[in-house]
Amino acid sequence: MSHSTHVPPTVRSQLPQGRLPGLDAVRALAIVGMVYMHVSPTGWLSPAPARDKPALLDWIEHAVSGRSMSLFVLMAGISVALMTGGPAPLDGDRLKAARKRLAIRAAMLLLISLCVDQLSGLNLSILEFYAVWLLILIPLVRLRPRTLLVTAGVTGVVLPVFCFVVLNYGSTWAISPMNPGAEPAFGLALLIQPQDWLAKLHHLLMGGGFQTPYAIPLLLAGLAIGRLDLRSPAVRRRMAVCGALLVAACWLVSWFALGPLGAGRALAAMMASTSGPMTQPWASVLTLPPDQLYALSIPMAPMMTGAGLLLLAALLTLLERPGWRRALRPLTATGSLALTWYAAHQIFIERVAGDPPYAFTLYAGMVAVALVFSPLWLRWAGRGPLEWLVHRVIVLAAPARRTGRRS
Repeated sequence: MSHSTHVPPTVRSQLPQGRLPGLDAVRALAIVGMVYMHVSPTGWLSPAPARDKPALLDWIEHAVSGRSMSLFVLMAGISVALMTGGPAPLDGDRLKAARKRLAIRAAMLLLISLCVDQLSGLNLSILEFYAVWLLILIPLVRLRPRTLLVTAGVTGVVLPVFCFVVLNYGSTWAISPMNPGAEPAFGLALLIQPQDWLAKLHHLLMGGGFQTPYAIPLLLAGLAIGRLDLRSPAVRRRMAVCGALLVAACWLVSWFALGPLGAGRALAAMMASTSGPMTQPWASVLTLPPDQLYALSIPMAPMMTGAGLLLLAALLTLLERPGWRRALRPLTATGSLALTWYAAHQIFIERVAGDPPYAFTLYAGMVAVALVFSPLWLRWAGRGPLEWLVHRVIVLAAPARRTGRRS
């Protein structure tokens, strides 16, 4: 075992136990941003045509678009690391049990995703992608943090280029998500239509705007971050410095590509062209959204890793203080119910909110309900409804083995 991941038994016993509220705060921010993306308000008090959307609302949507989902993906990698030992990785039978629980969690997320699609009437839930991502991470949980970070860096370059090639030059390839084909069933009907399973797998690996290729570097980075001692002030300081450097470096790369490398002019000329295929310039893979799709942007994943490091360092430190823990309890409680709120908001938008466009008041009301209801529910039940369901199934299917010694 690498010295960078090993925590001696004497040190393990001194590590504070319990949930880190800073992680829940970051999850809550990700969920709040994802809800904004799905509501996409076009007016403050009442809906307006998209062309009349206030500039501030348009700016907010561009700011959170893709970034909230990126944070949630990063947090998924961190959560897998914590479920498999955190800074003291599990081994032996304990690791086998943890992997089994991760596989059960993935199956439950897929089932919940199908139920959300069934109830909403649309194939919208991203939870099915998370199920696949958990399965991808299961064989990687024993990799050293340095190996994970190097792999994240390599895939963070290779996969955006791969997606760029497929989008611009391979739209007719069999692997392309743009290649027309029969639409697979969605919702619970998928379970009884095995002829659609291969098409569904193709969608989960390549569809949704190249969700999985984009997610892989963030998942690997999150798994590496989760192997750190997140309770250490020194580790948090290094996280903040690395995060700031990553954000600044990625912004500079995008600026250089848009200006001196000419990607901005080439993209503008492409959009103005009325003839021929709309092939993006190669320099655009070095630009950040909104100039490039996030899955085709090399600096996007490292920038969001940096932003995640900054948020984690700040919120983990802030929420060590009792006063801030009390003040931000609605936010951390909402993060504890992230799975429940994600599923609930999708169904609410499609079945209760009516047809789009929507007003900002709808979004604000949804967030307010989550912030008020979450701490009250946790005080009564301890876990969110869907969180409890997943936990209960895991406990029943893969019960923890009792040992003769106390930790």
